[in-house]
Amino acid sequence: MTFRQFLTSRLAVRLYVIASGGLLLLILLDVFIMPWIVHARSEISVPNLVGMNRAKAVETLELRGLTPMVTDTAPSSTVKPGRILYQNPVPGSVVREQRNVYLTVSGGEQKVAVPNLRGRSLRDAKITLEQLELQLGIVTYTSSELPAETVTTQGVPAGKKVTHAQRIDVSVSSGPELSQIDVPAVVNLSLDEAQKKLAAAGLRIGSITSKASRALVPNTVIGQSPAAGDKVDAHSPIDVTISH
Repeated sequence: MTFRQFLTSRLAVRLYVIASGGLLLLILLDVFIMPWIVHARSEISVPNLVGMNRAKAVETLELRGLTPMVTDTAPSSTVKPGRILYQNPVPGSVVREQRNVYLTVSGGEQKVAVPNLRGRSLRDAKITLEQLELQLGIVTYTSSELPAETVTTQGVPAGKKVTHAQRIDVSVSSGPELSQIDVPAVVNLSLDEAQKKLAAAGLRIGSITSKASRALVPNTVIGQSPAAGDKVDAHSPIDVTISH
């Protein structure tokens, strides 16, 4: 049988009829049946679920013939954890029965772990806190063996989780505490003896001036400042006047 003969055969006619029927059925489904099915569903106003407990929100939608779809969790500082933060469609939208309603649940306020600031410079500590969206709080200074401007303690322990913008108080080193020393008497000592005595006390000779004196041997200390008995910091200079 040639192709031309096949086109005019009974089999070909049957195939034409089947194809035409299938096409007609598709047209009927698209134009009449599907729209009828869609419009046969009831119209429903979407309720306001924001702030509602997740389980309650799901129940509310199901009772109204809608389909809840919990799709995401997001941080929030205003909505408690486990409650609805966003919804789509928005409240008041009119939709058909069985429509999906997408819900985003609040994960609560996002928190961050406080970093360990001890041993950092004050500047470095401030930058580190700002990078974590925290703030430097009250800064107090205390003497410490750590270098000056170094954080010695912090008000909130490292590792503790706090909310963003939390203020972290710190104590900063002002350097080692300088001990006070009683100035020894060096008057009437030779300059060499005075230097040794001051060095033994943790002090040093400062400026040296000379003054004529016939009664004393040259290079004898005839005056000092600060005076003997005064308290000064370690390594402070003691000015002396010597005879010549």
